[in-house]
Amino acid sequence: MSAKKKYSFIYRVYRRIRYLRYVRKLRRSALKNARHEARQKEAESRRKAKAHRKQESKAFSERKRHDRAEYRRQKELLKAEHEEDLMLNREKYEAEEAERKALIKKEKQFQKYRRKKLFRFYFKYCSGNILQSIKALHPANIPHLISHLRKNRILIREFLAITTHSTLFFVAAYLLVFAIMLFTSAISGIFFDYTSIVYFFEVTWIVKPEEWFGDSVKLIYASGPVLSGILAVFASIAYTYIRTNRRIGKLFLLWFMMHAYNAFFGSLLIGSLFGRGFGYAIIWSFISDTEKVIYSIISITALFLLGVFTTRSFLITANSYYSHLDKRNQQNFIWAQLIMPFILGNILIGLIMFPELLWYDMTVALCLGISIIPVAIGYRFYPSLYFEEDHVRPRLLAKPVILTVCLIVLYRVILGFGITVG
Repeated sequence: MSAKKKYSFIYRVYRRIRYLRYVRKLRRSALKNARHEARQKEAESRRKAKAHRKQESKAFSERKRHDRAEYRRQKELLKAEHEEDLMLNREKYEAEEAERKALIKKEKQFQKYRRKKLFRFYFKYCSGNILQSIKALHPANIPHLISHLRKNRILIREFLAITTHSTLFFVAAYLLVFAIMLFTSAISGIFFDYTSIVYFFEVTWIVKPEEWFGDSVKLIYASGPVLSGILAVFASIAYTYIRTNRRIGKLFLLWFMMHAYNAFFGSLLIGSLFGRGFGYAIIWSFISDTEKVIYSIISITALFLLGVFTTRSFLITANSYYSHLDKRNQQNFIWAQLIMPFILGNILIGLIMFPELLWYDMTVALCLGISIIPVAIGYRFYPSLYFEEDHVRPRLLAKPVILTVCLIVLYRVILGFGITVG
């Protein structure tokens, strides 16, 4: 037996280190091979996915071309069938078209005939009323007229009292809003070192033509209507708190609210259409014609909705005169409280502004009629209204009449001399 070879301790440690290095080398080689295989598998997977997507894209393109070709074929087929149907049934279709045109022509003739009949009826009806009115002026009918007036003298007195109050408030509210607009424009000119004189009908600018520029025109001519719109909102909020109050002064706030809204939307409407007043600011803002038409439509709609939403408010103002408003008396009240004040008020405003009456301002004032129309129609859909049980009768009140007349006189006299601003 040969004796087992013995190694020294250092040599055994050396051999152990070499073995560990060999094992680590093998592990690194195996890990490298595994990573390489994983990269190859991933690349192969990407290649297959790309080829699959390319194949699907090609199939989709082919299917799309096939669908387009099929659509064109079906379209041509339908067109050919339609042309063939027209050729085979030309006489039938021509007869149907002629029948349709005949029906349209007959309908137009009927509408024309109906309009003529209605015109004749209204003309005959109005002529009869005019003749009856003329006959009623015959001296022999004067006693009957006097008797009728005596019999209805209470209603006539009430109607005149309500009309007088509302007309004076209408005019006073308009003049207040108009004065606010004039002074707002004049004060706006101070920011550009412009000097102006405020008269009762307009603001006279002591400015050279070359000193006007875009920003000054837009601020001066837009400030008044915009401030009026803001005041109208605050007046609406304030009126909601006092509309059930029985004092007659709330009617002035209601008319002020109506005129303030009209000062904004009416000025926007007339300014957009005719390029005056508020329209100067619109022109210098380089607004297109399409946008001007949109502004006009918005203004008309807003004024109409204003009348729709204030119908009940005008009916509620009857609590200053009556303990209740029957449905049969609503028409007379609306005429006395709304329609007649609008007509007489605009006439009175024209007389106040005479002889310096400007057609632009009067046209803006008449735009309020867009809001009057829905009130004059919509009151019919409201039931009878009942207020407090205290029995009151309409009568002419001296205090509001004197105050409003003084306001009108002061406005005409003071602003007749002019106030310099700037």
